[in-house]
Amino acid sequence: MGPLDGNAMAGVMHDLFARDMTTMGYKCAGCGRSGVMAEMVVYRSGPGTVARCRDCDTILLMLTERQEMYCVDLPGMP
Repeated sequence: MGPLDGNAMAGVMHDLFARDMTTMGYKCAGCGRSGVMAEMVVYRSGPGTVARCRDCDTILLMLTERQEMYCVDLPGMP
C-alpha cells in the first residue's frame, strides 16, 4: 500500500480526542515546516500508523493499538 494523507487517521484520532484532528497544527522538528495533520504523509502498512513530514520525511506521529489501548507518540514535533 502506498502513502496516504493525514485524513486516513481522522476516524481514530476523532475517537481518541473527540474532535476533528485533521485541522490540528504541527511544526516539524526536522525542517521547521508548519502544517495541519491532513497534510502529513501517512503509512499504514506496518504494525501501526506512521505520519511523516511531507518535506523532509521526519516521523511526526506514530499510532499503535495494543490490547484495546492506543499509544500515540509525537517524536518529530517540538
